[in-house]
Amino acid sequence: MSIMKIAITNSNRGLGKELSTRFDNVVDGFSEECDVFINNRHGSFNQTELLMEVFEKWKYTDKTIVNIGSRSKYPNISKGYLYSTSKAALNHLSNSLRLISDKKCRIIDINPGLLESDLPSLSYKEIADIVVWCIEQPKHIEIGEISVWHNTPYKLISQMKDKIK
Repeated sequence: MSIMKIAITNSNRGLGKELSTRFDNVVDGFSEECDVFINNRHGSFNQTELLMEVFEKWKYTDKTIVNIGSRSKYPNISKGYLYSTSKAALNHLSNSLRLISDKKCRIIDINPGLLESDLPSLSYKEIADIVVWCIEQPKHIEIGEISVWHNTPYKLISQMKDKIK
């Protein structure tokens, strides 16, 4: 595989920082010259707007867009209502672009649960491994969506969160 140029938003902390260590040629933020864009953690609905902006530029290319969503996109999971709604909107737009457009680019959604928390959670490394695996698949394979989280029942995690508050 040739050396890919990777663009990652928020590459200086958390999952973005872990991902930036996995590739030799990384830029922070979006760059049209890149082969892969990792849309990582924008506030409010900015992440969804950024997906649309990048898609319009890349839809007829063989490039790859990876959206870092959240398990909170599922109904009745999170009490962070605006956050949950923004992640659900990101997933909905991804599905619409994947399934009803004439695109050529790949769009991959990774929806992790809690990361690097005092509660049962996954590590940035574990999610970065999944992102890298998805990107490295042959170009004819599109991993539409992967949702992954710690196997502790969410009801128990919610109870743990309530005790912390």
